[in-house]
Amino acid sequence: MDYVKSDSGKQKQNRTFRLVILLLVLVFSTTLGILHQHPLGFKPAGVDAFCPFGGIESAFSLVTTGRMLSRIAWSSFTLLGAVLLLAVLFRRSFCGNLCPLGTLQELFGILGKKIFGRRWELSSGIDRAARYLKYAVLAVFVSLSWILGTLVIRPYDPWAAYHHITSVDLLSEFSVGFGILLLSFIGSIFLERVFCKYLCPMGAFLGLVNRIGRFRVKRNDETCIHCKKCDKACPVNIEVSSVAQVQSSECIVCNECVNACPVKDTLYIGTRKKAKIGAGSVVLVSIVLFAAVVAVASYTGGFEWKQKTIVETTTETGFFNPDEIRGSDTFRNVSEITGIDKKLFLKEFELSEEEFELPIKDAAHREGSEWETENVREFVKKQLGLE
Repeated sequence: MDYVKSDSGKQKQNRTFRLVILLLVLVFSTTLGILHQHPLGFKPAGVDAFCPFGGIESAFSLVTTGRMLSRIAWSSFTLLGAVLLLAVLFRRSFCGNLCPLGTLQELFGILGKKIFGRRWELSSGIDRAARYLKYAVLAVFVSLSWILGTLVIRPYDPWAAYHHITSVDLLSEFSVGFGILLLSFIGSIFLERVFCKYLCPMGAFLGLVNRIGRFRVKRNDETCIHCKKCDKACPVNIEVSSVAQVQSSECIVCNECVNACPVKDTLYIGTRKKAKIGAGSVVLVSIVLFAAVVAVASYTGGFEWKQKTIVETTTETGFFNPDEIRGSDTFRNVSEITGIDKKLFLKEFELSEEEFELPIKDAAHREGSEWETENVREFVKKQLGLE
């Protein structure tokens, strides 16, 4: 059968454009993480404040108490709103076109293909069952965060661990998360986006709401030559060649299938009312909308870029929460806001006058020290009778 070939040059351009955007987001996020650990005149907020999943974890606390969970900021809710806005249009576009953890796994997947010349897949039965794990992760950690009023997932979060790779806290506070991060990278060499497919709670949440998305990948069966290049290109192993439109909640709208199809207009992104949009335009609209939401929130004060001290946080909220004490706070900060005598800190943690002025985590990791920032939080609670 004669058919019109796709514009392979345009398809390659779309793939390159998507990869460039993914890398830019990854570099930007990584830079914020490094500056948080090693400030150069500006200390960005911590990774929890820049994670949309934090908005889900903190939603119940905000509604019931009017306060967010410790370490969560309005920026988390802003990012969650931006992700949901994208979901209304392009379903899980955040996962496929913006998520930096997904980008890292994709890069390891590319490495795996270059090394082995192929990719592996789990048997359909095991794969199908394993995909439900991320929904269990979502249910467990969200419910525990709501019940206990704390970010239960934090020590197990590979993205939080990634942002602490250059921190002295990596192996003390994030050893499990770091292990999951390494396993995700290694696993992605063999099974693409292994964390995304099987463990990511944010992906599970978006999988639950993906049906609201207007645009999705569609296939014209009349012009399809059933070469299955789309199936081979899909990083989440959807059999695109067997459906008229991709309804699967696993679809991350990366449009790798569209950019792999050799027949013009056989695979495309469209709506039920036959509106169409190009693969490159999906990426462009996604990043523009996401950036616009963040820009508006930043301008109106709803997005927190800067790390606040415990003094600033307490002054702003009018409420002191010992769990808000961070390793970047100094003992002087904590003493000032709590009224706990300086001498008690010096005695309890065997501090010198100089160490009293240092960030808590720096004093905690001096030679011979056997305590962590969490011990400071517990000490403060005890002194204030909050235990």
